[in-house]
Amino acid sequence: MKAFRRNARAVLIITLALFMLLCGYFVYALQTYGTRWQTNPYNVRVQNQKSSVIAGDIKDRNGVVLVTSDSDGDRVYSDDVTLRKALAHVTGDEYGLTSTGAESFFANYLLGMDAGFLEIIGNTFSGTKQRGSDVVLTVDSKLTEYAYQLLSDYSGAIVVMNYKTGEIICMTSSPSFDPETADEYLPDEDGNTKEDDSALVNRATAGQYTPGSVFKIITASAALRYIPDILDRTFECGGPLAFDLNTGAFLEDVDTTPEQDKANREDLDFVAQYLYVRDYQSSYHDTLSFTNAFAKSCNVSFARISMLLGGDRIKSMASAFGIGEDFTFSDVALYPSSYETGSTQYETAWSAIGQYKDVITPLNLCMITASVANDGVMMEPKLLKRVVNSANYITKSLQPSTYLTPLTSDEAATMRTLMEAVVDHGTGTSAAISGYTVGGKTGTAQTGKEEDDAWFTGYVYDDDHPYAIAVVIEQGGSGGKTAAPIAQKVLKKAISLD
Repeated sequence: MKAFRRNARAVLIITLALFMLLCGYFVYALQTYGTRWQTNPYNVRVQNQKSSVIAGDIKDRNGVVLVTSDSDGDRVYSDDVTLRKALAHVTGDEYGLTSTGAESFFANYLLGMDAGFLEIIGNTFSGTKQRGSDVVLTVDSKLTEYAYQLLSDYSGAIVVMNYKTGEIICMTSSPSFDPETADEYLPDEDGNTKEDDSALVNRATAGQYTPGSVFKIITASAALRYIPDILDRTFECGGPLAFDLNTGAFLEDVDTTPEQDKANREDLDFVAQYLYVRDYQSSYHDTLSFTNAFAKSCNVSFARISMLLGGDRIKSMASAFGIGEDFTFSDVALYPSSYETGSTQYETAWSAIGQYKDVITPLNLCMITASVANDGVMMEPKLLKRVVNSANYITKSLQPSTYLTPLTSDEAATMRTLMEAVVDHGTGTSAAISGYTVGGKTGTAQTGKEEDDAWFTGYVYDDDHPYAIAVVIEQGGSGGKTAAPIAQKVLKKAISLD
């Protein structure tokens, strides 16, 4: 009998422990994913609420009405078709086709699901239909429309953040769609959807791109942390680096001149003996300091740095910047970026210069650059400025929040020196703005398409205009020639709009 009681007590304790563990996980999941569950367009409560509540307005940071409701409760969008398309992925649509837009993501506010008991009772007794709260976003509609127009016929994305607060000032993606005619994308009676639905994808948050040389921000940061004398070192870049064809090991004794490399590549009958890491368009630089290797975006130098670091240290630095994180932000749904350590020196070399299997989203890249400008502190991205209920009371306001601290203040200061050299005399000179300190990094990502993807990420180092930016242009060619000038124009516009 005593043994039975002991066993029963043990089973009870284990059962209670498992129950408490389950409860703990439920609370964690509710806090982490609750907003996403609640605002899912397939949530039955959301659908029921839409039929009984007049949805509130969606406005930009300056009070410009982007979406409103008419007397019948139907959603009405801006008269400016370009503005509608520029902000379509931010505002979303009434059908929930873009479930990460404000229409869906902030549905609990817009549909009055956050209303207090007294407010609901008051509406019931007054006989008036309940009206949801207005949502004021952090975006500037003029800046976003301007940025969207700069994308023109390109596919790509532009993101601008306030690096001190995390506010997303601009976020636009191309191609886009018109939320006023979003019903064109609904499945027909046979269940078929529009053939080209890529316009529904927010490339700023869901576009997982090969980063190219913008990833050198990560590798350079790792070098500052793990190679104490990195600023005093020089690197030889007289031609491509050779690696063993079978093992991927670096072959230090194999010296291939640019002329030999060019001749081999042009010889159709030539059988490759080695794997190579080359500079962009085979433009080599002879001897470079670490600062100039970054400014000139030298692949050969950074391949050498990758072998000094090793893949694990690069991966550790990437993780510190949030690469590999399953982002669960309160205001923004962001796809993860990723870095995979190569199994050979050759693969690691390419991963360190943003190729191999690296992928990154424009918003994540903007966060990384923002942390460099913000003394090493990465702020959580924010899209919700405030919520104003039907009685005109502010019920929720933006609260800036630190997300990560990937760099020390000294490391961040040195990275700013490197990034400002890029704009001063490196590959990003077309991003310079007269009268302001601008830092940045270009990227030209090889994706196997007809043209490379063009990148630029940077910042204005100014207390009154603390802006960070990321631009990606699909098949745009050179980052310095295509993406950097666009970034310069957007940052200048942001400064002028104050």
